[in-house]
Amino acid sequence: MEMAILLGATFIGFLLIGVPVAIAIGLASVAGLLVADMPLSYLAQTAYTAVDEFTIIAVPMFIFAGALMEKGGLTERLIAFSRSLVGPAPGGLASVTIVACTLFAAISGSGPATTAAIGSIMIPAMISEGYGKGFAGGIAASAGGIGVVIPPSIPMIIYGITSETSITGLFIAGVVPGILLAAALYALTRVICGVKGYRSSDIESRSMGNILRSAWHAKWALLAPFIILGGIYMGVFTVTEASIVAVFYALFTGVFVFRSITFKLFIDCVIYSARIAGTVMLVLTTGRILGRLLSIFEIPQLVSGAIIETVASPVAVIVLIILLLIFVGMWMETLTQIIILTPLLLPVAESVGIHPIQFGIMFTIACEIGYATPPLGVNLFVASEIAEESLEKISKSAAMLELAEIGVLFLVAFVPAISLALPRALGFIN
Repeated sequence: MEMAILLGATFIGFLLIGVPVAIAIGLASVAGLLVADMPLSYLAQTAYTAVDEFTIIAVPMFIFAGALMEKGGLTERLIAFSRSLVGPAPGGLASVTIVACTLFAAISGSGPATTAAIGSIMIPAMISEGYGKGFAGGIAASAGGIGVVIPPSIPMIIYGITSETSITGLFIAGVVPGILLAAALYALTRVICGVKGYRSSDIESRSMGNILRSAWHAKWALLAPFIILGGIYMGVFTVTEASIVAVFYALFTGVFVFRSITFKLFIDCVIYSARIAGTVMLVLTTGRILGRLLSIFEIPQLVSGAIIETVASPVAVIVLIILLLIFVGMWMETLTQIIILTPLLLPVAESVGIHPIQFGIMFTIACEIGYATPPLGVNLFVASEIAEESLEKISKSAAMLELAEIGVLFLVAFVPAISLALPRALGFIN
């Protein structure tokens, strides 16, 4: 327990004086090694093994593919297709935003990227139609988070690596919860728009002809998830190989089909992806070192035992885990909390009958909620900049939508079949 206190106090202390999260994790690990009289060479060995995994290649590649697809012209076509599906219903543009975010989620793997790609088009459109700026930004921020639940998902890849869980199994498990999240947001948005009188005047009537025409126009965008995810689920290629396929597909459509990716845009995408991937790798490396120390000193077992002894009811334990994940998600960056909390909470979750894949989906949804909750909600900052509205007003509008997502999180926690039925049917769970 002394080591747990040392690591926690050191980590928090460095954060309080402004040290970046990844560096704070690394310095806390160094302090732990010194106190435990372990050789510092263990630091380098563990850092190397943390990134010496074939699966990790998928992280920068999916980031790169998402950037290329956003710049390559797929976003506008997905939005046009979403408009044809929604039609002239109350809150039409708000519903279009949710549908478009759901479709873009199947090719992006990132919440902020989904918010930026769809929000940059839909937020100004909603504002011009009379929607409140805060409401328009709140919808984009909330729906953008679906990007990490519907596969491919970068947080799922990090969780799979950290917990040694099948990433393909996690991808399959995220499909139904992701659709449920979209449906919950869609239903609540329609009610709110009906009450506030938000309607969209520029959406064509919903007809099979319009849907087929827009689907044909968006065929290259709609084909992407079928190639990427279909190849994974059918065993044609692994998750890592799928990320490379996604990059080549994005390049092919952006350069040869839509002719919208110039050399300058390509270099911009490379720089953006390298910057984001570098941050991820640094957190993953230092987080792996901290995780090894936690395991060596059996801190997860101590935490698990303390919770189980203190809280007798398994239902109460699950509720406590959910509330903790939501609370931490408000204050900590997504990948950091996955790397730090997975070794601590996964044993607790398993002790009350939660499968590692189910817990991974719960964790991912909690991260998705964190994207749209202050003070660290990244999607809120993205939407606030696009809408040119205060963070407070956008957060207020997003709060009610987040209640719907929390409801889905509880469903996933207490109804295992929602996340486990598909992986079990496809043989990823015995």
